[in-house]
Amino acid sequence: MQSGIAPTLTELSRQEKLRLWMDRTGATFLGLSAGVGINPAVLGRQCKQDTMPARNHRALVAQGVPAELLPIPLDQRPGPKPRARCISSTAPSPPSPVATA
Repeated sequence: MQSGIAPTLTELSRQEKLRLWMDRTGATFLGLSAGVGINPAVLGRQCKQDTMPARNHRALVAQGVPAELLPIPLDQRPGPKPRARCISSTAPSPPSPVATA
């Protein structure tokens, strides 16, 4: 029977390595979030994603968190992403009807 735990450190995901580092150093999202200035739940969510705001990344590295355990620092605009423009076809539109008198 296999457990969900990776047998070696090289097989651990970045998130698992971060959690292991936090356990070994006694760091918590509550403590780290105080230095970053955001809610602990938000920090936990950001650490599980592929990217995080560069400001928060810098603050965590300044607190001693290894940069290789953190998501890629990337500032993205908040809000919905722009949709691609829909081009229906290259055929010309039919002429509009002209009123006859």
